[in-house]
Amino acid sequence: MEHHQKTVTVQELRSGMIIREIIELSFDYATLDPKTVQFLQSNFKGANAVVVKEAGRESVPIGEVQPFDHVEAITDIPSTLKIATVAPGLAASMEKRGFLAFKVSVPAGVKLEEAEAPQAPAVKLDKEAAKAQHVERVTEAKEFLDKMETASESRDEASNRVKDMLDQGRSGNFSTQAAESAVADLIQEGTTAAMKAVAGLKGSDQTYTHCVDMSVIFQEAYADILIRSGKEATEEVNRFNLIAGFMHDIGKSEVPKEILESTERFAPDSKEMLMLRNHTTYGAKIMSEMGMHKAQINVAHYHHVKKDTKLFTSYPEVSYDEVLPLTRLASVTDVYQALIGKRRYKRNWVPAKAVEYLLKLGDSEFDPRMLDHFVRSVGVYPVGTLLRLSTEELAFVVRIAPDDRSDRPVAVVVENAKGELLTSNQLIDLMIEEDISIKEIVDHYEHYNETENQSYEIFRSIKLG
Repeated sequence: MEHHQKTVTVQELRSGMIIREIIELSFDYATLDPKTVQFLQSNFKGANAVVVKEAGRESVPIGEVQPFDHVEAITDIPSTLKIATVAPGLAASMEKRGFLAFKVSVPAGVKLEEAEAPQAPAVKLDKEAAKAQHVERVTEAKEFLDKMETASESRDEASNRVKDMLDQGRSGNFSTQAAESAVADLIQEGTTAAMKAVAGLKGSDQTYTHCVDMSVIFQEAYADILIRSGKEATEEVNRFNLIAGFMHDIGKSEVPKEILESTERFAPDSKEMLMLRNHTTYGAKIMSEMGMHKAQINVAHYHHVKKDTKLFTSYPEVSYDEVLPLTRLASVTDVYQALIGKRRYKRNWVPAKAVEYLLKLGDSEFDPRMLDHFVRSVGVYPVGTLLRLSTEELAFVVRIAPDDRSDRPVAVVVENAKGELLTSNQLIDLMIEEDISIKEIVDHYEHYNETENQSYEIFRSIKLG
């Protein structure tokens, strides 16, 4: 006989409990991929899903959920389902699947104070394991560096397409064709990871390249979340998120070009600032009329909404509950890109300093889980960060560090301790070279300032010895 109802986290699940509802789901369920749809429909037959729609939330049979739907909860779970009764090991499986909180029935006799045996802690990457992976790291670094020049060219071409898209929009001709064409090329070339590095080495203009950089950084972060949770970042999902990024500022086509491209920093209460802030509402209307997916519209509409919605930088006025997890990740990405990108009224930040700043903003502006996901994806020392090592050599990061050793990335030395640029470069894996440490982050824009893009040219010219 059932004793009472209780709300528990996944860590509080105990054998014998009956799961009635799953009330908190991870980011994985913000835009469902086809495999997750299949999993839900196979394991929760007879249950209902709370799906976020444009007009609000709607409860639908689990069999009616579709790819890219946002599932907020799973309710009315039949007690006859195998997955409904908590057995040993189910809690760990539920957590891995991204089910985080539940409404349960607790039958008489279930002792809530008895916890399941803790899972063995993950084994940290040790020196021997790092050595075993070193050859793979070198190969990956070389493949990555080989794509840098193509990535820069792809970025320029994609920026031109965004400019054309906004210019056409000003004449009332709105279309996703430019974005879809650019995305198809990027997926075929496989250059999004390298483009993310280019963004941190070259900066960007105020609008067009911003959309491109935000798009690839956003897509790479989302893909990283899927891969870390044991799922596949499919081409379909990557395409969906890249288009969302390319289109997130489409509303700026409604802002006069002289305002959009102005060198002036407008006052908070000026009419120009009001028009700029309204670009999110314009964008949502444009994309809705184009019949785009509700999750992509949500990104355009709410990517400037902060967790503390009372902040002046939070707009439009809306409850934070209306901001989808996908958009919450896009919000972090958008601020990060704004920091590393050039503006006519400010200099750009180097990526590692931008990450430091995001972490200082913390919970006031961002969903903490999305911020954590983002920082894990780009790294505390993002690719392209220039470091001064304890040897006094300067080295660019070419691969981020493991989560449990964030201060041990893979870097390539570009300048010796005497301040001389090298023509043959050494790759240093700090997971192996324990005697070498990071002394400081170096602003590559200040250090390499003979030409506008000197730091990018040095990075692009790396030749591993």
